[in-house]
Amino acid sequence: MFRYFAATTARASNASRLGQRVVQSRRVLTGTACIGQIRKMSTQQNNSLSDSNVRYTIMAVAAAAGLSLFGLAGYAMFFGPGSMYPKPVRNLLREAGMAYMRPPEKQDLPKALECYKQALAQLDALGTSDSQHARDMPHVTGLVARVATVCTEMGDLDGAIEAYTDLLERLLGTDGMRDATTQVRRLLDDSLDKNERQGILRALGCANKLAETYEARGQRSKRRSAVLPHARAASTADADKAAQWYGWCLQLVMLTYQNHFNHQQLADNKQPTNTPSFDPDSLPSYFPVDIVTSLMYNAATFYSGNAQIELAEPLLQRALDLMRRGADGEETNVCRSSILMSHLANTGVMSGNLPAAERWSIDGLALAKRFPHNADCLNSFIALTYDLGIVYEAAGSLESARVQYRQAAEIAASTGDDDAAKLATDAMTRISK
Repeated sequence: MFRYFAATTARASNASRLGQRVVQSRRVLTGTACIGQIRKMSTQQNNSLSDSNVRYTIMAVAAAAGLSLFGLAGYAMFFGPGSMYPKPVRNLLREAGMAYMRPPEKQDLPKALECYKQALAQLDALGTSDSQHARDMPHVTGLVARVATVCTEMGDLDGAIEAYTDLLERLLGTDGMRDATTQVRRLLDDSLDKNERQGILRALGCANKLAETYEARGQRSKRRSAVLPHARAASTADADKAAQWYGWCLQLVMLTYQNHFNHQQLADNKQPTNTPSFDPDSLPSYFPVDIVTSLMYNAATFYSGNAQIELAEPLLQRALDLMRRGADGEETNVCRSSILMSHLANTGVMSGNLPAAERWSIDGLALAKRFPHNADCLNSFIALTYDLGIVYEAAGSLESARVQYRQAAEIAASTGDDDAAKLATDAMTRISK
């Protein structure tokens, strides 16, 4: 149901480089103020090594962490009782299910998509005169979510964006899509109906998926820009839209959390603060820790991928605070925390703040070593070991760097991670010349 830090991780093949800046006219829009609040709690260290002209390729743990936690959570049972649907629609859903709910090699995604779209069209037609099938009813919007999912699996990102946009409009209306603060006020209303609150959380998940899909389409256009001149403009436009929707999600979550936190402060006869504590127990009950940390992670990886380290780093740190840095000793949280630390080490490398990169690498390795058989811990261990090699190389301690690179290469090779092994081997070759 939820997308957690995956048990299987991959490497980013087109890793960013230290000091690179991606020139884009991106706007964070409504999310900027919220991120600014988070950034106040981020401490920056002066770095005597930041003037290095060497460019280092980072090793990113692409933990599924792509965690679109909210994503389809509200639609896990969107079909509901069969009697909910008219017989012609039931027949179409059955046909779609037979094409879609199969092993990947036996799926017929085009047929499934066609049947789902026909079923949705019939429901929308009925909804104009029958409120039971109104366009914002869960069993109808759930079908829109399924259309978006199938489009994504087909690689039809244009279709997925169209479906997610349609879904948001159904859930929130045009005005609600423009302004997240409207939804903040609704969430903070204690008298809000449970189903209405669930609808807002569905919209939040949908907006997160929409941001991810714009991001993915922008990356695809960027790869094509070498042979298709117009693709670069399309990539920039999609980055703008991804930033807009990540900002929308962050504003909704952060403003809701901030107001909820200060309400609790007043109830406890304490002074309101400009920033909440980011203690997991202080979150509203309808914002599970996994959901908030996942959103922060998604947005942070987007920002760091676009060289906006000043936005990515505080989000990663606050996500780590919410997980208490794995202090509970529970395997899942320890390994998720090590992944966050591997990304924080990367931000240190990318920004030239190598003392911070060293600190995060050492702290992250201490966590990752605790559960060496966990895939997340193992993969973050490889990345953190490699990052520590970068720090030593930049400091001129080449023998220490070589030890780290060799260890990263050997472990990566043993796990079948050829890309990471090559990256570490190339680093050893570089310092051996």
